[in-house]
Amino acid sequence: MYNSWIMKGLLASIDVRIIESRISNLTPSYWHKELDNRPYGRLYYIKKGAGYIRSYGKEYRLLPGHVYLVPPRGDFAYGCTNDLQIWWLHFTATILSCIDLFDHLPYNTDVVPREKMQFEKLLLRLIDIHGSERADEQLEYSGMLLQFLSMFFHDQEEKSLTQKQETRIRFLPVLKYIDEHLGEGIAIDTLAKMANYEKSHFSTVFSSLLGTPPSQYVIRKRVEQAQLMLRRSDIKLEALAEQLGFSDAFHLSKVFKRVTGHSPSEYRNMRREGMP
Repeated sequence: MYNSWIMKGLLASIDVRIIESRISNLTPSYWHKELDNRPYGRLYYIKKGAGYIRSYGKEYRLLPGHVYLVPPRGDFAYGCTNDLQIWWLHFTATILSCIDLFDHLPYNTDVVPREKMQFEKLLLRLIDIHGSERADEQLEYSGMLLQFLSMFFHDQEEKSLTQKQETRIRFLPVLKYIDEHLGEGIAIDTLAKMANYEKSHFSTVFSSLLGTPPSQYVIRKRVEQAQLMLRRSDIKLEALAEQLGFSDAFHLSKVFKRVTGHSPSEYRNMRREGMP
């Protein structure tokens, strides 16, 4: 049975945020990377040229006039075979601010806009006004992102929530608590009580749902938040470490490098280079 009332409630609580948007002209020597894992999604519109992306074990050719969706986190590789122009944006799309949208809905990866000229006009408008502090323009570009994302869910069959998805929904209070307390000490006992589990059983269920133990999940979320903040601001590492529950900037840098393969300063420089 399809739990439409659950899904409607979840979809009504989608929160989308744009991190960065640009038009980039790329060359094969500049734009290529293997296993690039980021906590945000990517939308690529290929204006001209050719290239490829590999996401979750599948390779896709980048073709002019096509739009591509790359979900967050999974290993991702990319490159171009000749000069390439991409209109792109990086974004987050979450349900109740703590569950990734793409974990709950089937989606397409490669689509062709039905109205190409209108799509280009809207995307150019989004790139132009992104970063605006005006409330009306913030609402406008958030609405446009939702409109763009809807293309990737078109023609997908409605499917029943799996038992794993239903259990994860029951864990929403736990996940939300973690997101809201990243700067504090988070005790596994506290999380277990919130979910009405014994500590040992809670860790087992949590690991089966999220693919990682609770303690490692908390570390991952802290690092992901650090990645987003390094992209969005020039915050000092000392202040960032304090906000996210690390003992000091050295501790943050050590954990960040272990999880991402880059130091915080290297990661921040990537933002300044404006890599798609």
